[in-house]
Amino acid sequence: MGEKTKPSKTLLIVTFIPIILNVLVFIVTDGFNVHPHLASPFIYLIGSFVMLVIATFVAFIGYTMAKDEEPEWGSKLQFKIIQALNLLWVLLSIVFALMLVFVYLLRVA
Repeated sequence: MGEKTKPSKTLLIVTFIPIILNVLVFIVTDGFNVHPHLASPFIYLIGSFVMLVIATFVAFIGYTMAKDEEPEWGSKLQFKIIQALNLLWVLLSIVFALMLVFVYLLRVA
């Protein structure tokens, strides 16, 4: 019939850490506002990049964990969804990092 395995709690936690960090970047930058009011420039420039790098790294770890925990046979749908979510978080972090570069570092006067 197949293995009846579920994703571990560690895998689920690692899967949702990147989205929390991405939401924090969105909040700190005031929705990528040109003049954010919530934080100092050090926090919304340097801190946001650090959070995005951490989010990308954790999402990649979550992807590899999901591939490692995936059963050899049986239902793999849960693990494929988690892998897809982790790839989505990686792409979202990259898009947010590009938005930070274009909005804050390459802005014209």
